[in-house]
Amino acid sequence: MKIASKKVVKISDAQTFVRNFAKSNKWSDEPNIDKFDHLHEELIEMSKVLRYKSSSEMKAKIKEDRDLFEDGIGDLFFGLCRLANQLDVDVTKSFNLVSSRILAKYKNKKDESKPKVK
Repeated sequence: MKIASKKVVKISDAQTFVRNFAKSNKWSDEPNIDKFDHLHEELIEMSKVLRYKSSSEMKAKIKEDRDLFEDGIGDLFFGLCRLANQLDVDVTKSFNLVSSRILAKYKNKKDESKPKVK
């Protein structure tokens, strides 16, 4: 199976791309604790760059190390798609479920903060 290099425009396309890439490289999509560790390591690597810095220092460091963060986010997303495939979880469905829940939560908080009209 040949994997074409193309831009991904949908979450589901990314997950499919990663699944096909894994198959073409004969990688197993069995659940694997190493994938959790890989994602954790990527987060730690990026957080170390920003740790113990003021807001203005963080902004400057993010600008200075843009490539590191773009690469790290890309690694995280690729790894997340791999993990989702290993767990047989649809990334789009998961994202929509969580985003709906978060939107509802914050809508309720806004509603609670509004003064009640009698």
